[in-house]
Amino acid sequence: MAGTLVPSRAEAGRSLAGLFYLILKRPEGLRLIDASPDGFWRSFGVFAWAWPVQCFLWTGMWRALPDTRPETAGETIRFFFVSTSFDVAAWVAPAALLFAVSQLFGLSGKFAQLVVVTNWYGLLSAYVGFFPAALRYLAPLPETANAFVSLFVYLVVIWLYYRVIRACLGGDLMVPIFITVMMVMTGLIVSELAFDALGG
Repeated sequence: MAGTLVPSRAEAGRSLAGLFYLILKRPEGLRLIDASPDGFWRSFGVFAWAWPVQCFLWTGMWRALPDTRPETAGETIRFFFVSTSFDVAAWVAPAALLFAVSQLFGLSGKFAQLVVVTNWYGLLSAYVGFFPAALRYLAPLPETANAFVSLFVYLVVIWLYYRVIRACLGGDLMVPIFITVMMVMTGLIVSELAFDALGG
């Protein structure tokens, strides 16, 4: 059963290769990403590949806000349960938003493709975000430098997502901008809610 819900390594490799093609403005990358009905639902299982990195990223909160560090096994389980719940929400919410956007702009035929590509991009962005987070542990930098590196990586992730969505939509300009801004705002809202829940 798990094999049908979680993409295989082979599919992950093909899909990530497809994303790189799209980043390079090569629409043939779409042929490497399965947007069939099975591929659509399976793309939500990509979260299983991203979850370990997401958990690691959340531990950065302990460094920034020491008071949030769990002191018992129960508190640790609660911390990761809450953070994972918000991560799942952040993973699923884009599908609902993209459905609304596809109806609004007459892109119903692109809905499944946009969702699948967004889900796979979520995996890529999680691992891209891993590098500056790991850098804080392996090569401690001044807070200003850490903030600069994190901001730079965040902006790169946003820019690459825009390029991917634009390639999906055949080079259109305004709709990809709208989708990108919408996803950024959604991510910020979910993150803020998660920080409030974990900080409390």
